[in-house]
Amino acid sequence: MSKRVIETPGMVTKKERVAVVENETNCNFLVLESLSPFPGYHGTTVPDKMEPESLFAVTKLMYNDERIIRSIQSVKQETEINFDGAPGTLDIQHEPAHFVRFKYVRYGELGKLLKLFTEKGIEFKRRKKLTPFESIIKVRKFFRMKEKLNDIFTDLDDECMFYLKIPVMPRWNTFEKITLDIKYNLDDRNFDAAMTSVYGREGIIDFVRIFDREATDKKLRHIHKKYLEAFSKL
Repeated sequence: MSKRVIETPGMVTKKERVAVVENETNCNFLVLESLSPFPGYHGTTVPDKMEPESLFAVTKLMYNDERIIRSIQSVKQETEINFDGAPGTLDIQHEPAHFVRFKYVRYGELGKLLKLFTEKGIEFKRRKKLTPFESIIKVRKFFRMKEKLNDIFTDLDDECMFYLKIPVMPRWNTFEKITLDIKYNLDDRNFDAAMTSVYGREGIIDFVRIFDREATDKKLRHIHKKYLEAFSKL
């Protein structure tokens, strides 16, 4: 059977606990970081945290995605710092806010990158005191995935990411409850789940995004089956 390859823009939706980065970024802008980037997954070892998984630089205005993406392209041409950037949204103190999400960036490099963005006309909010908080985070990015099992895809850029095709995308609260119910009834419940939607020829395609460093085909099939059973009852 021919294995499908999907390369397209889309969005991942997840809930994370974030906190303000206080001093490490060499700038006075409001930068948040995930305290636990994959809260549903707990690895077999816990390495010392030296550099961030993701950083969220909160913008002053609600820029549209195209402007952020064009700014990311332009900055990449002007710096030797290797980074992945994407636009996204979250809520801060019950108010919507936009951000530029950075991956593969050291704390000390971010100030230089944000200076380049400001030169492109992207303004960022000034740092302020915030207690750590939970928020629904939506990141709009480009996905590259290949089918490894029937309706189960693996990420071509991250071998620990998998996508389980589902027929419908529920609201976050429903998805979170279904995920907790599934985990409660599994022996191996060590994985993190998020919602993902991408654009395909047939329209929008919905997935459950799974992060699991020790995932097996058997485990992925079982989790997929449980989600399909749960969604069939909605």
